[in-house]
Amino acid sequence: MIKGTSYFGVRNPKWALADMKELAELGFTHVLHTYSEEDLKYYRDTMREIIDGSVELGLEVYVNPWGVGRVFGGEAFSELTAGRPELSQVAQDGSLKPAICPGTSEFMEFMQEWLEAVAETRAAHVFWDEPHFYFSKGDLGNWACRCGHCQSLYRKGFGADMPGELTESVRDFRETLLVETLDKLTKAAKRLGKKNTVCMLPPWFPAGLDDWERIARLEAVDEIASDPYQERGDAPELVARRYRETAERLVKTAETAGVSSQMWVKNYQIEAGRERDVAVAVRASHEAGIRNIFCWSYRSTEYLSWLRSDNPELAWREYCTALAEL
Repeated sequence: MIKGTSYFGVRNPKWALADMKELAELGFTHVLHTYSEEDLKYYRDTMREIIDGSVELGLEVYVNPWGVGRVFGGEAFSELTAGRPELSQVAQDGSLKPAICPGTSEFMEFMQEWLEAVAETRAAHVFWDEPHFYFSKGDLGNWACRCGHCQSLYRKGFGADMPGELTESVRDFRETLLVETLDKLTKAAKRLGKKNTVCMLPPWFPAGLDDWERIARLEAVDEIASDPYQERGDAPELVARRYRETAERLVKTAETAGVSSQMWVKNYQIEAGRERDVAVAVRASHEAGIRNIFCWSYRSTEYLSWLRSDNPELAWREYCTALAEL
């Protein structure tokens, strides 16, 4: 049983490694360290110290491109996007969005630099976190990307101008672009000696990546994951059902492709009185066959006020206890 959590926000190795020691003592086997554009630019040696120190304490390490280009998930700003607005994704309504188009050569060049930095560390896994086209929860119909680069690629592939609606051909175009991007990135990571996990957003978000089998079958992918996080107010029955159904889909897809599966449990913004939902998600995932469970995030994200749970101590205890009972 792989038992893990994500960890971020502390860049003092003294305190970060004290937390890693605590995780190991609690029975955790793995940790995910976020690695943002800021980390690449200002904390490269520090990140190596934190990651390598985690390994020395007995934890196997995943690293993710946290919010990089806003193509990947995470609460991190993107200088890459801000500095190159001409590379921004364009939404259906023509507005520029704060995310770089994943089909650009500039994005791939930046990701190669990011991978080379990660390769300097003893991290075993690269975690490709929620690769997606830009969307807003409050405006899910305003899809991306209709930038000049994407329209040119669509025209070459389909012999016609890109429609203004999210047609089946546009869906296919977006998914193929993301799959091809991930194929290149995972192969690059594998050449640098790292394993690859791709975490896909659940199907109720218009991320552009609906066919999980295409990802699982990629040559350099070792593991697939998902994170069917509940929203505030969701009934406990819905929480259990969504984790169970997502876990079943992950396990079936992974087994067919000959790769591993992983589940991410929500442990942030947990409402007071609903801390048991964390344990419910863990149990539902395990009962469906998942043997690799992580949560987002360490100590119920108590030090990031925007994501902090109402009772972080209790929510974290629920997660640790649920893992121990497995």
